[in-house]
Amino acid sequence: MGVPEAISAVPGVDLSDLSNRKHEISQQLLQAAEGIGFFYVTGHGLPQEDIDAAFAMSAKYNNLPEEIRARHVKDKSNAAYILGWSERRVSAGRLTHGMLMGFDNPRMEGLWPTEEECPGFKKHMLGFMHKAAKVTDDIMTCFAIGLGLPEDFYKEPMDPNAIDCQTAMYCNHYPSWECKAYREGTLRRIAHTDFEVLTLLFQRQGETGLEVCAGKDTTPKEAMQSGLWVPCDPVPGAITVNIGDALQYWSDGRLKSTFHRVRMPRHDEYQGDRYSLAYFANARATTLFQGPQKKYPPITFPEILAQKKKYRKSFMKLGEDEMTDEEYFNFQKNTAIGPEFDIAANAAALQPSV
Repeated sequence: MGVPEAISAVPGVDLSDLSNRKHEISQQLLQAAEGIGFFYVTGHGLPQEDIDAAFAMSAKYNNLPEEIRARHVKDKSNAAYILGWSERRVSAGRLTHGMLMGFDNPRMEGLWPTEEECPGFKKHMLGFMHKAAKVTDDIMTCFAIGLGLPEDFYKEPMDPNAIDCQTAMYCNHYPSWECKAYREGTLRRIAHTDFEVLTLLFQRQGETGLEVCAGKDTTPKEAMQSGLWVPCDPVPGAITVNIGDALQYWSDGRLKSTFHRVRMPRHDEYQGDRYSLAYFANARATTLFQGPQKKYPPITFPEILAQKKKYRKSFMKLGEDEMTDEEYFNFQKNTAIGPEFDIAANAAALQPSV
């Protein structure tokens, strides 16, 4: 097998003056999404002070006493994408923890911190999520144009006000590892793709670690062997955006859901707290994902999650919190969770029987 084609950097797209530049921007977004599947957007209209305020509120929540956060814990026995607070840790300390929240619909019942626990959290974060939804709508409008669909094709299926909206935002906190020992090569998050339609990732300057699988059409195992990972560090004024599994499916495989990971800082890098806000833009639970070419049969997001849960059970004999440090390190090193299994299975379902 030849050396995979490498992509050297994550591209940037300027969304400013969108109403007069829709077709130009659509082509730029399409090129980025068909290539590496990650890109930065500037000119998005979301003020930096609003982003900073959301980070401050996230830090406020994530630094509450554990007994308070534990009241909002997610059901670990269920599939991923269950709302609430969760953590990942090894014996030396916590790798990451955070709160995954949806819009104010029945899925969030009993999960919001009270005003006494974290004053202003619910109101502030919902307001920020609605601003992120506006940026998402602009990007999805451009994708619709680029894919030859009506401009408003994604608007109703991705309505954040719908009672069955599946969009969520994760308030990530990767605690400081200053003065702590950890094994070289440990990952804060293993190689994975995102489940949903589109991710808007807000990062803070100086807090690095996100890496993208940069080999075009390269499997994560090939990338790990060949070192084809490129940094996706914070860019001033930019939002980091990536395609999710659902949009790869919804576009007949044209737009690329790309493997990415978060590595631990190297010993000569900043090792303090790292925060990020991941806005997972998604469609409604009843939306049927099927691309214009009907390459794959229709599927809903809950069905995608069910397939992924079944897939994880097929190779995970132990839960992450049941593994020893050595088992977890090897799990991180050899595991990547991505979209191929469900896309391949559903593509096969359309093949004629023989």
